[in-house]
Amino acid sequence: MRGGRGLLAAPLALYLLVFLAYPTVHAVKLAFTDTVAGRFPSLESFRVLAADPLFGRALAGNIVLPLCTVALELASGLALALLHASRLPARRLLRAVVVLPFALPEIVFLAAMRWVFTARGYANAALGTAGIGPVDWLLPGRPLTYAVVVVVDAWHTTPIVFLMLLAALAAIPEEIGEAARLDGAGPMRRLLHVTIPLLGPALAGALLLRGIDALRVFATPLVLAGVEGVPVLSTYAYHQWSDYGNDGAAAAAGCVLALATVAASLPLLRRRAEAAR
Repeated sequence: MRGGRGLLAAPLALYLLVFLAYPTVHAVKLAFTDTVAGRFPSLESFRVLAADPLFGRALAGNIVLPLCTVALELASGLALALLHASRLPARRLLRAVVVLPFALPEIVFLAAMRWVFTARGYANAALGTAGIGPVDWLLPGRPLTYAVVVVVDAWHTTPIVFLMLLAALAAIPEEIGEAARLDGAGPMRRLLHVTIPLLGPALAGALLLRGIDALRVFATPLVLAGVEGVPVLSTYAYHQWSDYGNDGAAAAAGCVLALATVAASLPLLRRRAEAAR
């Protein structure tokens, strides 16, 4: 019986070994190798990162973008879920419209968004009809460019939060809200003291899922603003590998991103476990 179970698990174990364990070990070894002198272990790749101003910007971007994106997703997802749960006549249409961006392939969605925010895109065309001059939405390094990246990334992934919170709202018994209403609680008090506390586990799950995933953001800043327009650690690693051929610096940046992801996920996992008790 145990041999049969081991045989069933063998394909998964082989897959994890080939596509996860080996690349991870190889990347860590490469990060601590001086690719010029061939020395191992060496911190030369990390010295290259510390001396590069773009790495500092990428590290800051990997803090600012996930924080802003996840906060916007949670607020938007909660608002849309509450709106859908209010039994609007067109709630099925609302659900379809909200989920549509996530249903599109990411590269298709981002290509469309880049066309919207280019100098001759739809955003400036709409401003032109209102008599407002064109705006440089995607000028590298500007706060407006960061804001555009945050909004586009949140728009693409808010459906995940929306569906999680919508399912959690459907699981709340209507009798609880009705009892609070009979006790004299208004809509805002019912929301703050009844609905949101009951949504705590779902909110924690959405924060954990999207928080970890947001740290790995790659395609959105790369497609919209380029490597140096809105740098993050993943695009910085890609930049070092593809443009400079510096495998060691790319692997070192990947290790920093992995450590940051683990460090950020541990408190979220702890809170998730406490909320599940």
